[in-house]
Amino acid sequence: RAPAVELGGGAEGPPGGAGGAPKEQDAGRAFRAGHFAALVVGATGVVFGDIGTSPLYTFSGIFVDVLKTNDPTPEDVRDAFAMIFWALTFVVGFKYVCIVMSVSHHGEGGTFAMTSKILESSEQDGKPVGKTMRAAVTFLGMLGLALLAGDGCITPPVSVLGALNGIPLAISADAQVAIAVVVLLFVFLVQRRGSDFIGRIAGPVMIVWFAAIAALGIYNLFQHPGAAKLVAHGLNPSCLVSFWTQGRYRGADAWRSLAGVVLSVTGAEALYADLGHFGRGPISAAWFGLVYPCLVVQYMGQAASLCVNGRGVNNPFFQAVPREMLWPMTILAVFAAVIASQAMISGLFSLLAQAQAFKLVPRILVLHTNPDQQGQVYIPEANWALCIACLAMTIGFKSSDSLAGAYGITVTSTFLISSILLWTVMRRVWGWRMLPALLLTVPIAVVDAALWSANVLKIVDSGWVPVVISVCLCFLMHTYQWGRGREESVMARQLEAETSELQRQGAPVALATVATLPGLQAALDHSLLARTGKAAVFLTPYEWRVPRTLGALASLLGSLPQTIVLLSVSFEAVPFISDEHRAAFTALSSGVYSVVLYFGYAEPLVAGTRAVHKALARLAREHCDEHPGLRSLTTLDQENERPRRTSCGTATSPMASREAGASAAELGAGGRGAAASGTDLHGSTFVVSKVHYACFPDAKHGWWNRVRVAVYRFLVTNARSSIRFLGLEGEETVEISVVRFV
Repeated sequence: RAPAVELGGGAEGPPGGAGGAPKEQDAGRAFRAGHFAALVVGATGVVFGDIGTSPLYTFSGIFVDVLKTNDPTPEDVRDAFAMIFWALTFVVGFKYVCIVMSVSHHGEGGTFAMTSKILESSEQDGKPVGKTMRAAVTFLGMLGLALLAGDGCITPPVSVLGALNGIPLAISADAQVAIAVVVLLFVFLVQRRGSDFIGRIAGPVMIVWFAAIAALGIYNLFQHPGAAKLVAHGLNPSCLVSFWTQGRYRGADAWRSLAGVVLSVTGAEALYADLGHFGRGPISAAWFGLVYPCLVVQYMGQAASLCVNGRGVNNPFFQAVPREMLWPMTILAVFAAVIASQAMISGLFSLLAQAQAFKLVPRILVLHTNPDQQGQVYIPEANWALCIACLAMTIGFKSSDSLAGAYGITVTSTFLISSILLWTVMRRVWGWRMLPALLLTVPIAVVDAALWSANVLKIVDSGWVPVVISVCLCFLMHTYQWGRGREESVMARQLEAETSELQRQGAPVALATVATLPGLQAALDHSLLARTGKAAVFLTPYEWRVPRTLGALASLLGSLPQTIVLLSVSFEAVPFISDEHRAAFTALSSGVYSVVLYFGYAEPLVAGTRAVHKALARLAREHCDEHPGLRSLTTLDQENERPRRTSCGTATSPMASREAGASAAELGAGGRGAAASGTDLHGSTFVVSKVHYACFPDAKHGWWNRVRVAVYRFLVTNARSSIRFLGLEGEETVEISVVRFV
């Protein structure tokens, strides 16, 4: 099924015959060029903020934090510049921009994009992925998201605190922390406007920033021509060899310095995750056309300044700024640092949206902020959770130097995971032979492993903090995946048992335990259960499955509504669905109807839009002549005529238990109770399930399984409720609790 998307404009050409075609083509090319330019500007602001602010602290991270020196020699500085230059060139430019970004899944990037390509291509080629490999690839994608989230707790605080170090005033550490907290709160408050809006604001600021740091680098190169000539030798790969074999910090110290060098490429992992926000072309154009040359010139100028004044390595960026430009550059650096967090935040939103598609996280609200770009998303739950984590890091560590010790281990772990997945993509998706794949991936893996191994030492300092965060998040996702698997296996057993029971003549399925549509029809055909005049819409996650709430209601009240609508909602990979293709309707026997509503990814189902109600009302009006039982649904889109009550223990409108019980009785019993309450017997009610999970009582469970069931129960219970997710607040909605054993 391919849902149609309504596009503006008709099929006919412009008036004036063929003479209008060139003008239209020129206008189309101009529009595409303008749109591409806008995406380049947006990518500059959103994607490259983190890498763009790395000159604030990279040299101090290498010499002060790792090598423990405050007075490097000119040769040391030259060799450190060589390491930075080749790290930018190889890791960011070659690996990510040229190679890794060519792997996308429906325009999305990140580790889940690679995972999806591997799993889908294997199915298409007829080479099924084994259970072990499927689990390993999915786990790597899951681990990549967890590591990115751990890194996301560090990147915003270290960027903002690093920029505040340049303020040419004597302010206390507590004052810097307070300013950083205010700045970070502002960063997370504007996220709801979307990366398109943020890119339009941040793009020009970052363009000015890159131009300014490039101009500063050129200024320092002309100020120190002798040092500039020495630093220029760092562009020669031979300097890497001399640094590792002949320099003052050769051998083990050169290896340890990689823990500081990695600061120059932080943000590369978020660059790939942001692929869905702007696309490969705009990101590549921004990198090679602006970001890369500006960074190289800045690092060269900063290195030339350090060759002359090595003692300025504690604050290498601002010691190279002319005195009269100190305040303007400080203000610009603060703005750039604020924007630097955006790449990580946007990338995390994208990966979480993909994780929800993989069913690795509970139900969360994914808001698409730009209908033209499916990858531009905002997730409120993730935004505020990350905000709290960043504020805790800022208050706990208090300075960028302290945070630098926690920085790098999760970034480089993500580098390694992407290399492993890239190898798998080359072999299974692209069909490369062993030798070409080895020639490309082995050098990448060696560099990634070297960076990772140097940063492992940070765990004993403060690097354990993001590692613990990543491990906890990975455990939660893995537990949720495990719980979903247990649920699906239970459903599969129920389906098999019910199918076998239906095949035996004279053995109708018990209504209390019915799980499938054929089973429901058979149970209703053989049941003497009373049927009331109301209509009920039962929400179900699968169109083939009968929700437990229906059987629970029948067992509790001894009756069912005359009209039963089993409703499931599906989201498609297009921004909007036309009304003609909105719903799939199937009329079954005994007053049962199956409805599937299709929505585009840019159509939020919040209470204000009433999208579910409007779609159901439109469907009911189309079929009510043939199926009179649907007439009560035709007024769902008339908000003012609907009773505004939610009857459930945990719904958005709290009601007393007496009122909740009365509403449930109205739904199932009818007669005097319903008439006494004044409720329209021919109205309609939404029935939503609230599932509570427990271990099978007759099975032996170890303590670990009991812990995992408890964690899974916690995750599902605290997920966004179906009532809020589908915008059913304020309607006559009944929420029924059921127990499911896993």
